[in-house]
Amino acid sequence: MFLGNMIAIVLTTVLASAVIAAVVSALFSVLTSERQIAAQNVIQERKEWRNKIRLLASEVYEALVPQAQAAKLNALRARLTLLINPHDAMDEEILQILAAGDNARADEFTIRIALLLKHDWERAKFEANLWRRLRQKTPQRVAFKDYKPGIAHDYRNWREPDEN
Repeated sequence: MFLGNMIAIVLTTVLASAVIAAVVSALFSVLTSERQIAAQNVIQERKEWRNKIRLLASEVYEALVPQAQAAKLNALRARLTLLINPHDAMDEEILQILAAGDNARADEFTIRIALLLKHDWERAKFEANLWRRLRQKTPQRVAFKDYKPGIAHDYRNWREPDEN
């Protein structure tokens, strides 16, 4: 009788452990696959957005240099306005360069776009990697006034151990 009860307890424990392990494994599989699908979609959309910005920025630069292309510059400004964040002060500064039609600021425009693209790239890498999201702070965009050519900016702001 005692041996029969012991076998029943062991079998119950083993079966319960197997069920728990299967449920936990299934849960992790679902979470991992959902995360991968979301990351792929976000990365792909951001990639396409960066490519659009690059193409548009090169056209804007060409329109900024010769002053005879005011109409084209206005059309390009309208297209760029639809692609960048209307609530971001640094994005608004990019649009102000175009509103002024100041061809002397064409190089500044290019640098500002490069900083915007670099920030988005760092943000995409951050969001696609769980390790980065756990260990690093969200990448901060470099303001044009803080940009120093030839000096690399560290986008990886590590969290303090107690900030998690």
